Amino acid sequence: MLDVKETRLVAQPIVFIRAKVHPDQLGPVMGKLFPVVMAFVQNSTAEPAGPPFSRYLCINGNDKEWDIACGIPVSRPLTGAGQVEASELPGGAAVTTMHRGRYETLGESWAALQRWINDNGKAPGDPPWEIYWTDPGEVKDPAEWRTEIVIPVQD
Repeated sequence: MLDVKETRLVAQPIVFIRAKVHPDQLGPVMGKLFPVVMAFVQNSTAEPAGPPFSRYLCINGNDKEWDIACGIPVSRPLTGAGQVEASELPGGAAVTTMHRGRYETLGESWAALQRWINDNGKAPGDPPWEIYWTDPGEVKDPAEWRTEIVIPVQD
């Protein structure tokens, strides 16, 4: 049973690196980008304001490259430098669910949440994202991994 929460988000400053990546390379690419973004934050005047996320800016099916942003929310707006950009995650209406388990099964939770949106008369808004509440480097049992899926919806 999918546990869906309807919520109202507050805009959140972020820093991120954007990449075009084939879906089967998401894990390795994210594994390279997150440390770069974290180092940027650690050398800035801001603090991390939450766990890392990946935003899916453009998904072109499973056989083409996706446009993603791997980032970290920060305590105050920053100016990007080099490959690190600064922006914000949007505020507004959204639906969320918490996926528990391996990243390879995230697609099932995404599909279920999208069905819920359709079944409840909602329309997707801004590009969605995943929030990684557990670090696989620290939590060894994949059954314990928690990934929150956030899909902004139109008001």
